[in-house]
Amino acid sequence: MTAAQRLRLTAAFAVAGITFGTAACSSSSSTATSGGALSYDRVRSTALDLSRNGSSTCPFGLDFAKAAAGAGITGAVTPAVTDGRSVTGNTGDGVPAQPWPSGASHPPTMTEMPAIPPNAGITCSYTVGASTVDVELLAVPKNDQGISMMLPAIARAGLLGVDQLSRFSADRPAVGQTRLTPAGGRAAVARIALHGDGDLVLVLDQNTTGGQAAQDPALAGEPLRKAAEALAGQLKGQSAGPRTSR
Repeated sequence: MTAAQRLRLTAAFAVAGITFGTAACSSSSSTATSGGALSYDRVRSTALDLSRNGSSTCPFGLDFAKAAAGAGITGAVTPAVTDGRSVTGNTGDGVPAQPWPSGASHPPTMTEMPAIPPNAGITCSYTVGASTVDVELLAVPKNDQGISMMLPAIARAGLLGVDQLSRFSADRPAVGQTRLTPAGGRAAVARIALHGDGDLVLVLDQNTTGGQAAQDPALAGEPLRKAAEALAGQLKGQSAGPRTSR
């Protein structure tokens, strides 16, 4: 994570009134393999493999074409290939709390840049008609921290202003719930239980960063929420197992 990226993430935390106490430690469960229950370690090992090799198949059996059809989204669904891959992964090892850079503005109550926990992200990209749609997954090894880590992505995907982002953070979905972002429902956010400790967040949205001029209204609102809910349901069956209380 670059200094600029960390500043943007910290700014999003500040908007939502969020701080992390200390950087979480990476988990070392034996489920860090290609199979088994859907744990933080399994998501991380998959993201590491994707960061090195890429793929054209979304992991964990995710089938966006099926989810889209069930939600009433029309148009052919195909992988959106960039540099030979349509599925990418990334991981972060966490960053401890640090002093603010000289001259950086920050809330008076936030005396230092908050710690960033370890994390693992996976993005599966598709074309639907003329639009590009991303299925973004982010896992963290501590409970109830995934939404906070995803706030910058949620703000970008939902085209949210400061007040809208703060409102969404305050009324964030609980585990097992799927919600649309305010201001038109341009992104859908779901939380899925992991096996053991950790938090998994799924964000479904149109990607306009590649020059797409405008968002397709057919890929927003209730159809988008239904598709995200179906994707979350595809993951749900893999995460059964004991979970510690929040």
